[in-house]
Amino acid sequence: MKKFLSILLVLLMIAIPLASCSDNPDEPGSDVDAANTGDTGNNAEVEDTLDIPDVTFDGYEFTILNHTVCNYNYALMDFDEPSDEPYENALYLRNLAVEDLLDVTISEVDGGYSSAVYDLFKTSVDANTDDYDVCFETVNYASTAVGSGLCYEIDLFEYIDLDKSWWNDDCSEQLALGNMHYMVAGDISLSDKECIWAVYFIKELISQNNLENPYELVANNQWTWDKMYSMAQAVVSDENGNSQMDSADIWGLCTHSENFPAMWESAGLKLVNLDADGQPVVSWNTEEFVNVFEDIVEIMGDSETVVWTSVNDISDAVAFISSSLKEGHTLFGTEVIAFVRNYRDNANEFGILPFPKYSSDIEQYNSYIAVNSCVMIIGNNCSDTYTTGIIVEALAAKGAEILIPVYYDGQLSSKYARDEESSAMLDIIFENRCYDLGVFFDWGSAYSGLKSTTVNPTTLYNQVAKKMNKEIEKAFEKLGF
Repeated sequence: MKKFLSILLVLLMIAIPLASCSDNPDEPGSDVDAANTGDTGNNAEVEDTLDIPDVTFDGYEFTILNHTVCNYNYALMDFDEPSDEPYENALYLRNLAVEDLLDVTISEVDGGYSSAVYDLFKTSVDANTDDYDVCFETVNYASTAVGSGLCYEIDLFEYIDLDKSWWNDDCSEQLALGNMHYMVAGDISLSDKECIWAVYFIKELISQNNLENPYELVANNQWTWDKMYSMAQAVVSDENGNSQMDSADIWGLCTHSENFPAMWESAGLKLVNLDADGQPVVSWNTEEFVNVFEDIVEIMGDSETVVWTSVNDISDAVAFISSSLKEGHTLFGTEVIAFVRNYRDNANEFGILPFPKYSSDIEQYNSYIAVNSCVMIIGNNCSDTYTTGIIVEALAAKGAEILIPVYYDGQLSSKYARDEESSAMLDIIFENRCYDLGVFFDWGSAYSGLKSTTVNPTTLYNQVAKKMNKEIEKAFEKLGF
């Protein structure tokens, strides 16, 4: 048995109380114990304890099917030995603590990327082979698994308590189909923190162009689409003088197609919401959505200021964003939090901001959760819900105690972020996370169709609404509703 090394770290977060982007507003909480703050997106301050039976499992091997670690998603769930990298070492220590507590062995199967993970999960469930106890899959493919009726209702696991602070309540509330939970996230994994949309900016371009301090704009409720767009326009420069914008020039904003849902969700809108019964309701057939989308098109369609359409593949777009930020060739770049590690050795001083509000009268800064964020799903062939539930809950609780303080304070807030202000921005970014079922399920291919500056949303809705509703109905039938 590995030697257990204890960690006692205090999670130093600047609590900024804001309303949630969820379909149902959060209730205020009570005081919190610093060592058990739990999921970094929750400011619900409660002192939680791990409530599981005093049992052991005689060396039971608990197997996790997981997504490959990549630059946009640090999904790792297990580390076999101590590491010089703090969060890898924290994963090792977290799992070691659970192994010692319950007399289990935790192992991880690297399933590859997205569809490959889904295929392994589906094959195991269909064959009823119990190859994996749990699976961490990107939320779009996890949605496919749920819509195909492959997943167990997590509410039926006696010792998984989604009301505990170490579970991501934004995810639980916004993805609860029929008020049941098939996909969840929290301190059991880092992925739901890694895959939050944020804005990176180059400080030198702010000072060179005498622009307003973005941190002050956020604090003063003035960080809006209009403000970001006007600042982006102000820095555009044809550096090589060839009368066309290319990679050698200074752009206002570098992004890619996931900026579309990030924009409408920052405006408080979704393609699909849940009603009081947890029934998905198509919600983008409104005048408000059409007006917001027109503003999205205005910004994303400005090819002299914003670059995304000139790169045909999303991987090329990501590479362009990264290189532009590293070289100081864009004022703003939008990507997930995971990319902060890419700029560790960046010669250009950068900062991190929440995605701007559509307008200053919106109550909070809403953060889009990208489709590559992993959620936990469990196959409906799970043969031992008692053992699985206890181990899962222990992993989440020990994640809050051991992993999250190291990741959040030791990594994001100090090692990678370049200034104290960025640390405060991270608190805001984590506070209001938005999950859109319409994006993840892509019912009727509406989401796919809306990632364009040439689409008419009203026309598209008329074309796909019937199909969307049929696919929603089919998914609910598969779930037994």
